[in-house]
Amino acid sequence: MPAAGLAVRHTNNPRGDKEMTLIPDEEELQAATHASLRAHPISEEAEALVSTLAEMVDEHALATGARKNKRKGTSERLEYAVGAFLADLLRAYGQEEPDLNPWVYRSMHAKSFTGAKVSFRTFSQLVDGLERLTLLVRIEGHKVSQEDRGRFAARFSATPALLAFCKERAVDPAKVYDHFEFEYDLPKEVLELRATKESSYWVKTRLPGKPMSFERDGVTNAIEGHIRELNEFFAQHRLRGGSHHGYVRIFHNGDDPCFSWNMGGRLYSQHFADSYQVMSADQRLKMTIDGEPVAEIDIRASYLTIFLSLCGIQLPHGDPYELPGLGPEHRSAVKAWMVATFGNSKPIVRWPPRMLQKSPDLKQHRVSVITAAALTKYPALKTWGEPLSHGTSGWAGLMWFESNVMISTMLKLKREHQLPSLSVHDSLIVPARAAEKARTLLEQTFQDQQGVAPLLKINHPRH
Repeated sequence: MPAAGLAVRHTNNPRGDKEMTLIPDEEELQAATHASLRAHPISEEAEALVSTLAEMVDEHALATGARKNKRKGTSERLEYAVGAFLADLLRAYGQEEPDLNPWVYRSMHAKSFTGAKVSFRTFSQLVDGLERLTLLVRIEGHKVSQEDRGRFAARFSATPALLAFCKERAVDPAKVYDHFEFEYDLPKEVLELRATKESSYWVKTRLPGKPMSFERDGVTNAIEGHIRELNEFFAQHRLRGGSHHGYVRIFHNGDDPCFSWNMGGRLYSQHFADSYQVMSADQRLKMTIDGEPVAEIDIRASYLTIFLSLCGIQLPHGDPYELPGLGPEHRSAVKAWMVATFGNSKPIVRWPPRMLQKSPDLKQHRVSVITAAALTKYPALKTWGEPLSHGTSGWAGLMWFESNVMISTMLKLKREHQLPSLSVHDSLIVPARAAEKARTLLEQTFQDQQGVAPLLKINHPRH
């Protein structure tokens, strides 16, 4: 029996056998990844498979009357489109995820193909051909939820027949990266400025503030130079199990009178919605860099550590979220209180609605009780909301100090040790063999810039 929420569709594969295709629920459709149509085969087996599929699509178009003449000058375009789309469809199977989501999305609006390597006409004919050959399942574009802003597009998935077809021709979907190379361009614009955000609570689903224009000068040129250096260096390495197409550094509060490129400044991996930065910690630890396992070095309570350092206080050892009078059952609520407070202009007096919507269990914890305990352990928090040093303030100021530490460490790893690294805002991902070296360098950089030692934790993959 199919799982709850799934419908069943019976189709015939190229060998004439009936098979069952499960249609996913809306949650799976919402989680679909983007089909970039930017990949090409790199193995002889994949090249032969792509050529065969392209021929099948073309022959089917002739047989059904979709085309009157066999392709001549456009055959290379079709083959590239087949290889690129097939790689997108198989990509999920190479992630080693127990609950993989095989669905990808792609807008079918002609304008979305402007300037793309695959034209709208070629892709439309390819989709139609694969679908008629029962090698592809298509779900027409629709808005799957009220929050669905960037994925108003058609969904696609390979049928079991297509997966079997690939295996029969020695292209195992689980080894998609051995057979296809995914292409991408590094971002041309690596620096972005945004205005002050509209609400006080940090919303992770979208970047706050509207984009602003700015004039380039020596400061912005230096910032851009560092980001391009990191982007070009990592482009020489191979990431598997996650997506990263270079960084854009985003600054906030550009309309603040005190702004001087000292607010915000985090690195955002492109394209953010599908990047490794939105993956879970466990998923990130399954990635590899140049075929090697990775480790993630986490700064515990990063914002709290930075805030206290600006007050000349060293965060004590131990669990930063263990507060006097509150047991371990309160830990997650204490952590949520810290997140909400540092995203607010002062210590919170009630749970933010968006936070309650995501974590209803917080209603069981009184904010006033946590506030009293937090101020008892960290009296300096009473001053939260007052200007920080370097002419900055608030969450954007803490983010700026944090981003400076992370970027400086990444540049040192590159320049002094030729080690690639990836930022997850308050943590660094590096090849596992270099975890201790990176931890030491991160600790030294943090102490040099903030005057205190951070509490660091190295997370290794689970075996």
